[in-house]
Amino acid sequence: MAVRVCEFCGITYEGAAQSRFCTEAHRKAASRQRSADKPAEPRETAPASRPTQPHELIQAARAGQVELTEAEEQFIRDFLGYAGSEKRTLAERDAAAKRMVQQLPAVGRTVTRKDEFGHEVEEPVGPSGLSLKAFPTQTPHDLAPTEAERAKLG
Repeated sequence: MAVRVCEFCGITYEGAAQSRFCTEAHRKAASRQRSADKPAEPRETAPASRPTQPHELIQAARAGQVELTEAEEQFIRDFLGYAGSEKRTLAERDAAAKRMVQQLPAVGRTVTRKDEFGHEVEEPVGPSGLSLKAFPTQTPHDLAPTEAERAKLG
């Protein structure tokens, strides 16, 4: 055995002629250090891939950037919580939603409804949200809490 100097720590040791390190741990540490010191090789940039998240797929499909596969359509339906029987595509659901919105009367116009006695009543269309006009037998005071309920609330 020859007396050697460890290339990692500089300590002298007795080892085989081909050994450059005093321990196996120093050999591995030197190897890791050499790997870290190497400059990173330039990697080829991958071509833009398809979106993988549901909201990204929806956005890309609506922008016309991608055409959804059947598996992606099912992935989106599952993400949005549709029933298993729902088979319409995103484009078909969007078209149906657009038709529904177009059929809504504009704010300021009037609609005809039937009151509790079956008489047709003309009323203005207001902002979206709950309107007591949708419940003809309910008055604004029906929603107010009673004195006992107020006492419970503090």
